Amino acid sequence: MSITRPTDLKSLCLSCKDLRGVATPALYRKIHLFVGGDQDMHLLNFVNSSNPGLPFIREIFIRLQKRSLVSKRSQSPEDDLSSSEDEVEALPEIGRQAQFTLGVLLTHLPKDTLEMFSWQCWEPLNVQNMLLLCQKQRKLQCLEIGPVNKDLFPVMEKNPKVFSGFTELKSIDMYPDTVDRLKACNKLLQDHPQVQNLCISNSFAYSTESPDDLHDLSTGPGLITRSLFRHLLPFESCKPIELKHLDLDSQDLRYSPDTWLRAIKFSTLTRLEFRNCQGVDAVFAQLSKPNHCPTQLKILRWMDDHVYDVRVLEAFEGFVERCAEFGSKLTTIDVLLSKMLQLPKAASICRHKESLKSLSISCTNSTVNGTGIYSEQDFNKICTDCTKISQLSVMFPGTSGESPSLDLRFLGYYENTFKLEQLVTLVIRRWPQVREAPIGSRGKGASALTLYTHHLQRHATNLFEISDEDAKRSGYGLGYRSRLSVIAWGSNGETKYHPDAGNSIKLKQIAFTRGEVVDVLRRQSLLAVQTPWRLVQFVEPESEILNHALFDLDYIYSTSQQ
Repeated sequence: MSITRPTDLKSLCLSCKDLRGVATPALYRKIHLFVGGDQDMHLLNFVNSSNPGLPFIREIFIRLQKRSLVSKRSQSPEDDLSSSEDEVEALPEIGRQAQFTLGVLLTHLPKDTLEMFSWQCWEPLNVQNMLLLCQKQRKLQCLEIGPVNKDLFPVMEKNPKVFSGFTELKSIDMYPDTVDRLKACNKLLQDHPQVQNLCISNSFAYSTESPDDLHDLSTGPGLITRSLFRHLLPFESCKPIELKHLDLDSQDLRYSPDTWLRAIKFSTLTRLEFRNCQGVDAVFAQLSKPNHCPTQLKILRWMDDHVYDVRVLEAFEGFVERCAEFGSKLTTIDVLLSKMLQLPKAASICRHKESLKSLSISCTNSTVNGTGIYSEQDFNKICTDCTKISQLSVMFPGTSGESPSLDLRFLGYYENTFKLEQLVTLVIRRWPQVREAPIGSRGKGASALTLYTHHLQRHATNLFEISDEDAKRSGYGLGYRSRLSVIAWGSNGETKYHPDAGNSIKLKQIAFTRGEVVDVLRRQSLLAVQTPWRLVQFVEPESEILNHALFDLDYIYSTSQQ
């Protein structure tokens, strides 16, 4: 068993010299830093040359600190409950301080050690900092092209050797919001033909520059495709780019057969993701054909909030079935739709019963009329056929959050998961219902949320106990208990809920991991322990499904059960 939790690795480093040498590389491999606040002075110690962990840093994620040192406002506990932990005040001083801190960090980092650098802030990245990054870190495996404070393409033309020659570059994450950024992405893609992974996100929606011909038309390619793949024009006679991973975000794919499918060789993909892409059914239809169907596809994700009819879902089901016919063995299927009236057929999913290990299905809008939940017969078929599933996220029937016991229909639905002997992580996307809002009137919010969390903890503990009893009786799992280690309620991320016109709250996914409690007589008993979803990965590695979910909130405040 490996030790991955940062606090445990820190304790090992402080224990003795030998263990420090073993634990330091793992502790410093991935670093998350919050800049722009009053803690930036401590970074001077972090980048000190005497720090033994600096040579082992491989991935850095930079985010802006929540509280600014310029303006701090007194907040009541109720305001803290409704505020995001990632919110910052858009003050120019914070941005300037963050850019200065980043420059100091990049200057003192050892050369050619980073594999990935991610700037996850609302403030555009300073071009000089990006130039410094590319000059010192020549072994980057993933490079991001996002918003910058100046035109990037002229800088790339002025410094051609700095932005080319990344021999180990495998992934490019593109977030173009201007024509200049599109040219920069094309230059980077043209100079690095060895790239295997592409993430292309349309950021023009957040930019002041939004041309009318942004997406493809029936008369020809749009601005994105003809600029991004300019070196491949004309598409009719080009050699497509061979990729392993492709992630498309906010693209219009209605006319993709003449552009995207000619510029990229989809048949070699092992991971394919669509996020809020209109006309995605055209891609599913084309990929169902023998010359385009990926024969080695492992991961398929489709997340969307557009309104579609049933024909789009039929195109997806046909694509999933054709993948099975042509030899693809899907291990992960994520379908998260917020405005779809039907669910993918269980028969299509079961075509990959021999390989499927992670399944996430959610159609949140359809829960209003009760069609967003698999029937017990279909859910039983999925659990019976796909016995290798270790991570599952589906909508369950409603249950009471205040009752000491779970509803019979909910329990009957849950008992189908007993057939999944390898199940480790279970996400129940529907929140248990209560008669009153979990966050009530101002002044009672903290106590109401705490009480609601205790209800969820009691239900999660009961579900762990029921699963363990069946595992002992049937002889699967670990012998003395089941493999189920994580139970999460709701969806990952931040969600808004409006119990009335005067209140607005934000509720995040609440996850519980398996734990135990010891009483005064030293008797041990099972207890579900609430764990932040960012820390669940250190408790149970097989919990990646918590990171892929739409931010929604099904009915909590309801007096009736569906």
